[in-house]
Amino acid sequence: MLETLLFVLLAMLPLDAPRSAVAVLPSGDEFMVELAVTPEERRIGYMHRDQVGPSDGMLFLFGSDDIHGIWMKNCRVALDIIWLDQDFRVVHIAPDRQPCEPDGPCPSAYPFRPARYVLELAGGRAAETGLKAGDRVVVLSDPPIR
Repeated sequence: MLETLLFVLLAMLPLDAPRSAVAVLPSGDEFMVELAVTPEERRIGYMHRDQVGPSDGMLFLFGSDDIHGIWMKNCRVALDIIWLDQDFRVVHIAPDRQPCEPDGPCPSAYPFRPARYVLELAGGRAAETGLKAGDRVVVLSDPPIR
């Protein structure tokens, strides 16, 4: 109940409200992540961006655990797609996913089991930091994401 309320409150924040957090990996690497809270923000994700910095990322907040598919439609850069459970433990990693061809098929990537969040980083960063399934990512935000 509290998680649903927080999710609704985050979605109702004014557009000028802070919409970012810091994700800290077990390696100590920190990423400034944009929050994709609304359905439209999650749909757009990293579309039409020419780069993702080595310390940048995007955290997709879903309202419940599910097999959330992620695609690379209109993306211009490779991404690591990392599914996290409700405790921010890594469920699955789709490493170094390449952008889809503009006129070609664009299949979605899926986790092996339900997840609540998806973290996207520049392609190859998960491997560079040693991130693996079962690791816990610490997400620092105000208010806390839960």
